[in-house]
Amino acid sequence: MTLIRRSNAKAFNKITHFVPLPLLRASYGAVLATGSPLGWILLQWLDGRNPFSPDRVDPLLYVYLTLTTMVVFACLGYAIGQREQAITELAFKDSLTALYNMRYFKNRLEQEFERHLRHGAPLAIIQIDLDFFKDVNDTWGHQAGDAVLKSVSSVIMSNCRKSEIAARVGGEEMCIIACDCSDDAAMHLAERLRVAIKNSSSNWQGHAIKITASFGVAIADSNTVTAWQVYQHADDAMYQAKQTGRNKVCRYQA
Repeated sequence: MTLIRRSNAKAFNKITHFVPLPLLRASYGAVLATGSPLGWILLQWLDGRNPFSPDRVDPLLYVYLTLTTMVVFACLGYAIGQREQAITELAFKDSLTALYNMRYFKNRLEQEFERHLRHGAPLAIIQIDLDFFKDVNDTWGHQAGDAVLKSVSSVIMSNCRKSEIAARVGGEEMCIIACDCSDDAAMHLAERLRVAIKNSSSNWQGHAIKITASFGVAIADSNTVTAWQVYQHADDAMYQAKQTGRNKVCRYQA
């Protein structure tokens, strides 16, 4: 039973990844609308009437029942989907940065690694750590540090494609799951993000706070056994960037 629930959850996640939840719920409502004319046919049959008798069949009545019920159910489904999506985002997104949280990141990393094993889809991990972030907190305070995290997260989201999952995995650590992304493409993405973060600034009480970040890139290959091995390789590459000067991108070398 647990395996069935996990399988259903994965299938639902794949659907909602491509179709917004409100539209999905609206489509469910439209399908349920077919129950209105079917219900009228059933009521006539239970009453002993012939619902398909030529003198009783009114096509306009069935069109009216279907269309009006479809509009009502679709609108109701859309409203429910919007509320459900808001609740889902609260569960899966970091409240400060609006990036995905660690819980969602773990689930998606496992799913994408499974897809890599099954279909050979390229998979890359980009680990990001802000340089000297403690100095920002010590100099300007933790609220300024929060403003910097928000600003950097906004830069990351604006430079990522829809298929790339950006998450906050630590205090000042972010990570990107780059799906269908080759090693070189992941390096280009990391470099683009590094430059964008370096050129951006966070405004705090009239002061512009500048910061840089160190990046580590790793890909899943034939030697990769688990999803978290790729993550650890990206983390190792990021620490190499830290130890060799910061504000740079390093690629994991086996």
